[in-house]
Amino acid sequence: MGLVVAWVSGKRQVTYRDQSGNELTKKDGSRSWRNNNPGNIARGSFSEAHGSIGDDGKFGIFPDEETGSTAIVALFTSNSYKNLSIRDAFYRYAPPADNNDTEAYIAAVTAAVGVPSSKIAGTLSSAELSKLAGAIKVHEGWIVGTQSGSASSPRAIRSAAISDIVEKLITVGSDAGSCQVIREKARKAMVQIYGRPTLHNACACTLSLFLQSAGYPLAKIVYGAGALAQYLRQHGWQKVDVGNQQAGDVGVCRDEDKTTAGADHIFLVVKRVDADQMLIADNQESFSPHPRFASGKGHKTPVDFFLRYSATSPLAAFVSKDSTELDFDEVVTLDEDTDALVPKFDEQGEPLASG
Repeated sequence: MGLVVAWVSGKRQVTYRDQSGNELTKKDGSRSWRNNNPGNIARGSFSEAHGSIGDDGKFGIFPDEETGSTAIVALFTSNSYKNLSIRDAFYRYAPPADNNDTEAYIAAVTAAVGVPSSKIAGTLSSAELSKLAGAIKVHEGWIVGTQSGSASSPRAIRSAAISDIVEKLITVGSDAGSCQVIREKARKAMVQIYGRPTLHNACACTLSLFLQSAGYPLAKIVYGAGALAQYLRQHGWQKVDVGNQQAGDVGVCRDEDKTTAGADHIFLVVKRVDADQMLIADNQESFSPHPRFASGKGHKTPVDFFLRYSATSPLAAFVSKDSTELDFDEVVTLDEDTDALVPKFDEQGEPLASG
């Protein structure tokens, strides 16, 4: 059951209640933590429109931290802020009249995000907005207190489940033995496309099996890379700019032939080496995980974007050091074109009945 109402229930104490009447109480810590409001967004129509379920007389109370963080991003991309520079935005958001050291706030945020104070808020990338929200959380003084009770936010439960799936993805994709098992399953599954086992054009099939092995609720194998990328985006995976990828992300590539819609290759990132270099797991090489560059170095298609299933901190990749000591120029397997793939055979390789 979701948390539906919250109120100040005592000194330095906020209580939340779910639809079944179960309660959760947050005590001590910072005001922003008790309110699940990392930006200390004021109560009112804006906070209510972005998920607040109560207030403490001055600031909104959100059902969970993620909702509160999302409200920060929504505020800085709203009509009231998006055309302002970072400097002007923070003079509105945290003015000196409210006992803020606005210049110190601006300095801290721009340093954390890595942009000048003249940067227009509406031009910040999704990654920069995420850093902005994180910097605001820190500057507002987020301090965790104590928590008791049986009520919980379904989003908090979902976030924990997402992190578990991502960690399993990284673990499976980082293990050569597990990769070989997945690749063999994919090879056999491609019987339904070609009538025989093969890893040709099996990138989406392989990633589908990685996802299923990690507990992601993908009901059936998706054979087209473009179709799988579209499915993931429709089911909550967030688009991430090239250069900001991390372990657990999914890379999506298109080749230079734009006459065919959709992605031409899709793969799992199991380790970020730097903004360009990664270790990935897919169907293409006989060894996995194996190296790839987001830029396409090594006769590959450049990555268009990445997809991410978690907004939490990057997870550690369990990859051996030896995996990075490879000659990238020797990797010459070409990327694929999987957009037109549809099952034409059954699991035994017999042609499906037409009509």
